[in-house]
Amino acid sequence: MPRSLTPEGIARVEALAREHLERGWHTGAQVAVYRDGAPVLDLRLGDAADAPGGEPRWMLWFSATKPLTAVAALILVERGLVALDAPIAAVWPEFAQGGKAGVTLRHVLTHRGGFPALPPDFGWHRMEDWDAVAAATAALPALWEPGTEVGYHPVTYGFALGEVIRRVDGRTPRDFLRDEVIGPLGMDASLGAATETDLARVVLPVAMSEMTMLDPEGLERRTSGIVARFRMPEVLRGQLPAANGLGTAAALARFYAMLEQGGTLDGVRILSPETVAEATRVQAQTDHDRTFLLPSAFGLGVMVEHGVAPFDEPDVFGHSGQQCAIAYADPARGLAVAYLTNGLHDPYVVAVRTEEMVRAVQDACG
Repeated sequence: MPRSLTPEGIARVEALAREHLERGWHTGAQVAVYRDGAPVLDLRLGDAADAPGGEPRWMLWFSATKPLTAVAALILVERGLVALDAPIAAVWPEFAQGGKAGVTLRHVLTHRGGFPALPPDFGWHRMEDWDAVAAATAALPALWEPGTEVGYHPVTYGFALGEVIRRVDGRTPRDFLRDEVIGPLGMDASLGAATETDLARVVLPVAMSEMTMLDPEGLERRTSGIVARFRMPEVLRGQLPAANGLGTAAALARFYAMLEQGGTLDGVRILSPETVAEATRVQAQTDHDRTFLLPSAFGLGVMVEHGVAPFDEPDVFGHSGQQCAIAYADPARGLAVAYLTNGLHDPYVVAVRTEEMVRAVQDACG
């Protein structure tokens, strides 16, 4: 019999979500929780509440998209179509440019590939052009010897994995995820907006603060720049397998419920328990991530223990999303949680918002 959350605990989680909205930290939010593979909470507030016709709004997942693409790659590994430790250039010869001949799938999944960012002059209006983003990624030089250092790859992670998927399977990343993960699990989601109807469902992001970890004074207005990019129809319609997953919090929590249950949910098998266990253990860890400039730790496409909630416990795995989202599984408690907002805030508020919600959900377990 699946465990639930206590009625008092659910009430506190819902009250906290409304309190965060009232504090002005965002204009819309969704919270969804599964326990032991069953849904126990699905809350949608503010601009993220249902449309007048009753259709749920879609939130932008930002980097919380990355674990879905990791699972897509791991499906291909399980099928024997690609190997974790074989060079990506074996299936994508152009990728060997710039000292990347030795980069493996494992390197990309653990952010050790050495090619963290597209060239500054790559126009984001081209994000709908998959051939262009793949070619730009292939042409990047390795900034460090692949496999030797950890440095978060915000978008190139997804273009590399997405092109591997396309090369070995033939489907685009969007179609592969729809057919192999999103569809089978019954998730209300998509990689990018496949139609104008999809686009109209999206709750657009808002810059609530210009302060970021890399610009603590907010003088460079980085947050506004990110918001401007991710309000562009070309970006929302494109396929950014590291950054533009769209869907409800309930959909993302369902994805994590599948992982928390060992790769199978409601009779639908996505991965084997052995693959899930391998993917969610610490694979790479550093005290100085070359992108974050802070400690980081990764499994295969997921964040793992690095001292910050919810990853301050050894078995928790998941991923945050650009100053506004968190989704994770807590196997010890049987939890799968997604807390999505549209408000990109400063690091302190993001930490408080996340930790308060994580603790409230934990307390609700009784």
